[in-house]
Formats: sequence, structure tokens, C-alpha cells
Amino acid sequence: MKPQSPLLAILAGAVALSAGCTLPSSTSIYDRTNAGRSMHVETGDVVSVRDVQISGRTTVVGVGGGGLVGAAAASGGSGVGGAVVQAAGAVGGAIIGESVEEAVTRKNAQEITIKMKNGDIIAVVQEVRNEGRFRAGEHVQVMQGGGGTTVRHLQ
Repeated sequence: MKPQSPLLAILAGAVALSAGCTLPSSTSIYDRTNAGRSMHVETGDVVSVRDVQISGRTTVVGVGGGGLVGAAAASGGSGVGGAVVQAAGAVGGAIIGESVEEAVTRKNAQEITIKMKNGDIIAVVQEVRNEGRFRAGEHVQVMQGGGGTTVRHLQ
């Protein structure tokens, strides 16, 4: 085994593990670009709810990390044949790494259809958060503006 192979494997593992790390929070978190922007607030009643998923992200971390791991796993041969095997391992690892990152970062969500107080009907896809799931018949608050729409439970 080459001396740098363990180092590459450790580095790729560290990158893969840190890719999806976030600190948990019990409060709502707004993107800093939305702070200080006004939002239009209305109320309405949930007409229907459907469970969906929000696709995960694919970044250079999944592709690069997977490629490094694949290349390291396929190393060991020599000459042109060894280089071809290592290149194929890198490509296969990159494809698998991208797929794994997308699957791991998917979010459970709900498609919430709401009849607004003014009679309009809207649908919002929103990640399921700590506040809990929405139910048909529930009276909700809808905040629109600042680059998106958020549905909140009314207390």
C-alpha cells in the first residue's frame, strides 16, 4: 500500500462526514438576506396535505470525496492497466458519492394546499420542522415575501 493512500482515505472520510453537519436549533432560522425585509401575513385554512421530499444537494464534496475514495480503492495496479482501473474507480466513486450526498441531504416535506381568507387557493411545499406537521382543516398563518412563502401553525 502506498504511504499516501491511508491519508487520502482519512481525508475523504473527514470531508464526507462534515458535508452535512449543521447545529440543531429549536428556534426558526431565517437566511440573513431575509432579515429586515417586510412580509405580507394572511391567514387561511389547510384544504389538503401531501407528504413529499425536497431533493438533496449535490456539491463538489460528494463528487470529489467519492472520486478520491474510488481512486484510492482502485489503486494498486501498475502501468497503463493500473491507471485505467484507478481512473474508472475515480469516476465510479464520483457518481456514487454524488448520489449518496443527494440522498443523505434530502428533506421530508409537506405540500400544503391552503384556502386563503380572501378566497385564493395556494400550495406551499415546506420542510417538516420541529413545529410539527400540518393537517387538513387547520387554521394557519401564511407569510409571503422576502424571497419565499412560509406556513406557520397558529397558536
